[in-house]
Amino acid sequence: MAENKNLKSTKELILDTAFSFLEEPGYSSFSMNELAAKVGVTKPAIYRHFNGKDALLDAMEDRVIDNLSFYLKDIGNENLELVEKSLKNLIEYFIENPTHINYLIAQMSSNQNYEEKMLSKLYERKIPFVMEKMRVSGNSDYLYNFKNDIEIFVRHVFSGMTIFFFVKVQERLRLDGGLNATPENFAEKIVRLMLSGIRGTTKDSDALYPEEISKERQEELTKFCKIDAKTFPEENRIFTALAKTIEKYKIPGVTVERIANELGMAKSSLYEYFDNKNQMIRTLIGKELNLLQTIVNENSVEAKNFTEYIVIVLSSELEYFMKRPSIIPICGWLLMTRENFSKEKSENCENEFEFSPWESRFPDRVTAPDLGFPYKPDVLTGWIKCLPISFLVEAKGKNLTEEKRMEGFMLMINYVLNGIGGK
Repeated sequence: MAENKNLKSTKELILDTAFSFLEEPGYSSFSMNELAAKVGVTKPAIYRHFNGKDALLDAMEDRVIDNLSFYLKDIGNENLELVEKSLKNLIEYFIENPTHINYLIAQMSSNQNYEEKMLSKLYERKIPFVMEKMRVSGNSDYLYNFKNDIEIFVRHVFSGMTIFFFVKVQERLRLDGGLNATPENFAEKIVRLMLSGIRGTTKDSDALYPEEISKERQEELTKFCKIDAKTFPEENRIFTALAKTIEKYKIPGVTVERIANELGMAKSSLYEYFDNKNQMIRTLIGKELNLLQTIVNENSVEAKNFTEYIVIVLSSELEYFMKRPSIIPICGWLLMTRENFSKEKSENCENEFEFSPWESRFPDRVTAPDLGFPYKPDVLTGWIKCLPISFLVEAKGKNLTEEKRMEGFMLMINYVLNGIGGK
């Protein structure tokens, strides 16, 4: 009995240590030698518990999915209090286990349609909300519903991105000294924002309260944000090569040599422009994001209120990413890299995140929607700006028609304003 207990604890220690390679935001691959050294055992000792690295990675995935299964068990329940409690507990789990949320971000960023695999795993564990959706729809394949029911799909993307974004925001503020600790009832406040949207978490006297606009006005603003392909700058060829390299070799396999091969040039030639791979990516994406911000700034002049500004930001981003599909896998790379892009942005692109003329009307700090602490308005707009790229990353490979894509986009706007429990 003592021997079995010790073996189990050693196996758990190995798993804990494997997750420790994801302690910082981003993704870090590791070798079995590195893992053994960090655990403080020999490499053969690792193999006594796991047949190989694939088995270890499967065990890491199972640990995360098992935890998700536990916290998602009441999602879909008719009792709204149980649903809210489940979401609250899920957010608190991610706050307490940052390596687990980093693991999921890494998987979703590097593996196309990973969410479908995750849902399949939840189905295997007979999680009620997955089974319920199948029964109500009359279809025996939940993944069919996830792929073909745009409302289910967008709700997943919106909910997941909202949780990921705000969990990482409070983590970053704590690490940077902006918060002493996670605010009390933080998880409950994020659940409220997710369920009720900005309109349900602000008053009409608040600076960021969204006003009602007609469907016709939304469509007018969406058309206004269309980009003329003839006037859109050509994509940098190194940027294109980077995207193709990511497609071929996935995120961990990206090297300067492979990017150079894609360009048909010597690796040394790239080093004439950049010191290393990370600097190259920061510089290239800095220029692209500067272009995007310029487009948003110019379009936002048309906004008459905060709701119209939201529609313009989302419309401009969606249109931009559709014109620059190569940036989608590169954004995935940035989520996974250990390099802090934000620290370099002022050097590479000074005006990259400069407020638009409309945003300049925001106060320096806002308290509604309530996150438990006063925050800069760009926290909220940052969340909004993350949604289009999340939508397109998850939609990649699903071959959505233009009509379905626009339907999903309009749903996303509605969820931002009214939440997934709103109208």
